[in-house]
Amino acid sequence: MRASVLVIAFLAFFVASCSAIGVIPPQTVTSQDPEPRTIMLSEMVKSMGWRYESGPGAYNYRAIGPKGDQVVFTIGRDIVSINNTKWRQERDVVEKRGKDLLLPESTFNFVAKHFGMHHLVRGTTAPDTVDYTLEPIAPLPGAASPSEPPKATGTELRGLTICIDPGHGGHDTGGQAFGLDEKTIALKVSMLLRDLCTGAGAKVIMTRESDVYPDLDKRVEIANTCGCDLFLSVHANIAPGSGEVDGFEAFYNGNSASGARFAKSLVAAYDAVSGAPNRGAKKDPRGLRVLEKTKVTAVLFELGFLSNQAEGKRLASESYQKTMAKALFNGIVNEWSKKASVSR
Repeated sequence: MRASVLVIAFLAFFVASCSAIGVIPPQTVTSQDPEPRTIMLSEMVKSMGWRYESGPGAYNYRAIGPKGDQVVFTIGRDIVSINNTKWRQERDVVEKRGKDLLLPESTFNFVAKHFGMHHLVRGTTAPDTVDYTLEPIAPLPGAASPSEPPKATGTELRGLTICIDPGHGGHDTGGQAFGLDEKTIALKVSMLLRDLCTGAGAKVIMTRESDVYPDLDKRVEIANTCGCDLFLSVHANIAPGSGEVDGFEAFYNGNSASGARFAKSLVAAYDAVSGAPNRGAKKDPRGLRVLEKTKVTAVLFELGFLSNQAEGKRLASESYQKTMAKALFNGIVNEWSKKASVSR
């Protein structure tokens, strides 16, 4: 009986582990191009301006970007790790020429898109930009208006002061795709998150509660003067050169250990319920002002890609907006419970 329970538990763990691995879109095979194309790792990193080295394991090779991004391949396996998030390639990696790897070209294309190098993508006749007018998603109704948050009925976040920053606003729409504006989705999810946090006993400071635009300095000023413990800036992503890229990710100041922990907590909670590809918690490579200038634990969270039509439809869905807000709330609760236990 005990053996059967152990076997069932192992199978459940195995299935869960497999389901957490994203799939890199394989090359589309045509009669004119029947064989999957390949690329050498040395050629890949050279075109990207990266470098590579052996390790961390005996069968690993690691491509390293100038800002610390890492892509790890394993000889004889079809799994690749991109900033600690696992993806399945269309076939196994093969070692060649002593210290080089033969990779699927589809993996190179995916990695290039993942890091914003859309101009490097090979073997495609796709246009340089996505045509957002072909199949527009029904636009969301007007941006949320200020409303009274609910009274606290829970205690999970008692003692927490959090500043929530819905990205963009007013004249600054943020990313736009398929008739959707980033500013609107960010505000709707942020207002839902506000209500969840307030209901759990937190004090919530909003940088905006309507379709207005506080500039970046104003957002930083609010975060630094409101006495908050945590700062969360909510955004949606866009990949102008591709409609394929999807998934969520979180950014933190590379000099902030608490920011890294908060980002990982949010990513783990979001990963548990969203069903979207997990692009990971990452050090901010761009020097974002709301992360660099805030004096408290700060994270910028990208909910998903508007430029991916399927993901854009989810982001526009009221039910999925509630799911996103609840996921962020769970991440905040997890982070705050760690802080509270330390302070006791």
